[in-house]
Amino acid sequence: MQPFPKKFFPLLAIYLKIFKWRIVLFLILMILAATLYNLNIRFFADIIGAIKLDNPDSVNIMLYVYLFAGCSATSIFAGRYADYFTHKYFLIPCKSRMEQDLFAYLLGHSYEFITSRQSGMLIAQKNEVKKLPDMLSRFTWDLKSIFDIAVKTIMLMLISPFIGLGYFALGVLVIYPGRYFNKALAKANKIRAKIAAIVSGRILDTVNNLEVVKQFDNMEYEKQRLRPLFVQKYNSAVKATVLFFKQFTAVGVAISFSSFILLVAAVYFWSKGSITTADVVFVLMTLTGGLNQLGMLFDNFQQHKTEIAEIEQGLEPFAVSHGIIDAPDAVELIAKHGKIEFKDITFAYRAKRKPVFKNFSLTIRAGEKIGIVGQSGSGKTTLVNLLQRAYDLQDGEILIDGQNIATVTQASLHQNISLIPQDTVMFNRNIAANIAFGATSATQRQIELAAKKAYADEFIKTKDGGYESFAGDRGCLLSGGERQRIAIARAVLKKAPILILDEATSALDSESEQLINKALHNIISKQTVIAIAHRLSTLKNMDRIIVLDKGQIAEAGRFEDLIEKGGKFAKLYFAEQKKSGGKNV
Repeated sequence: MQPFPKKFFPLLAIYLKIFKWRIVLFLILMILAATLYNLNIRFFADIIGAIKLDNPDSVNIMLYVYLFAGCSATSIFAGRYADYFTHKYFLIPCKSRMEQDLFAYLLGHSYEFITSRQSGMLIAQKNEVKKLPDMLSRFTWDLKSIFDIAVKTIMLMLISPFIGLGYFALGVLVIYPGRYFNKALAKANKIRAKIAAIVSGRILDTVNNLEVVKQFDNMEYEKQRLRPLFVQKYNSAVKATVLFFKQFTAVGVAISFSSFILLVAAVYFWSKGSITTADVVFVLMTLTGGLNQLGMLFDNFQQHKTEIAEIEQGLEPFAVSHGIIDAPDAVELIAKHGKIEFKDITFAYRAKRKPVFKNFSLTIRAGEKIGIVGQSGSGKTTLVNLLQRAYDLQDGEILIDGQNIATVTQASLHQNISLIPQDTVMFNRNIAANIAFGATSATQRQIELAAKKAYADEFIKTKDGGYESFAGDRGCLLSGGERQRIAIARAVLKKAPILILDEATSALDSESEQLINKALHNIISKQTVIAIAHRLSTLKNMDRIIVLDKGQIAEAGRFEDLIEKGGKFAKLYFAEQKKSGGKNV
């Protein structure tokens, strides 16, 4: 998926192109409505002119009356239908399409990109970009005004070129007001939009962690932390508002003075017999109604400038190319056995930082169960993240059943790997939907069978709603052991050939851990398993244990052999036993 453009107008062009024929029809309807509306004013002026002359020829007056009534009804119908057509066939579909495109692009970003930014700010920026269709909805009114100005200009030109050109100049004055104000206002609006996005992100971050805020009694701290930003937001809004009203006042005065000159000119031309009474009435009605219309048009244009600044600020994460993308000729991964090979891989989180792995190699046989241990920072979690292609290597390759994961589609790679993390991610959906997240087409029977294998069925049925019970925000309505059993049920249902256990039992009590280990025993018989373990005693039944130290394999072997060897693993194990008082056995 291509990145979004950084600027507003290229973004607008993308969606205008998608709906171009509908927009053409809308413009035709708008031009028709504006023409009929101004003919309506012209016929009304002709009626006044005929009455003013006490013209006894009632046939001409009635003709103007009929034309006035016909144009009035037709212009209203054309205008209303144009609004209906635009909303149903352009604005609503455009908003829906854009929302889906933004969401899809955000999901396509790498894990590193997402975690390096405030999630709240990303959502706030997404909402800023979504303002485009709403802005276009208001802009349809502006188009009506612009077409109305164009038609009025033509009709006034037929009366007097001076008056017509003068009225056109008023429209230009509104659309392109002074550069002095424009530059300052544009800069103020950009600052205002940036600060507003930061504030929204910080607020959402605090709300998402409100439980921790209350537990540490830091509500006042959070208020004080955000207070300077609120002040900046207030000051930026005041500055932009002051600049706007200065410009608004200057343009308003110019419009009023120019309109007065045009009206004086019309009366002068009438006194010289150059134009008729009906012409003067038409000029008067045009200026009377036009003054308010021109003022509103100017107001809307300034509002659009603010919205454009906000949209461009929101486009920042969507204009950045995806860090991890499928190769142009990527193929589907076919993993029937689950053999994994790390071949001379080199990886660093940043180009100039020290590599986590350098020329690292490891082969995991199909169906083999291995444990990965090591001190914090040794590369355990990085290794499994690389296997899932959360990051790209600087050198080397990772193979699954002989296929380089950099040359297969990310979707097929993830379909062949199941992950049970230390802190299970839960959605605020019902339990059945959470279990079926790895196999969304699963039947209720399949979901329940998976839950039974994970020893989750019993506790689920004790809930008031059973499988329809909601898990709560991030699974807050479930215990840690319950969340882990649901994660295991997910893995059962997914049936992927490779299973990653990322310290899956480290945060549980002994009773929950025993139950989880029993559940895990039900699903790992045929899979290739990589287990990152916090409690080393849980690795006793692994085929092989890999001890990592500073991105290299320090030791490798079975549990008993490594203990007997008395190396790094034995030291880690006995230190753990001493710390726990011998409870981890």
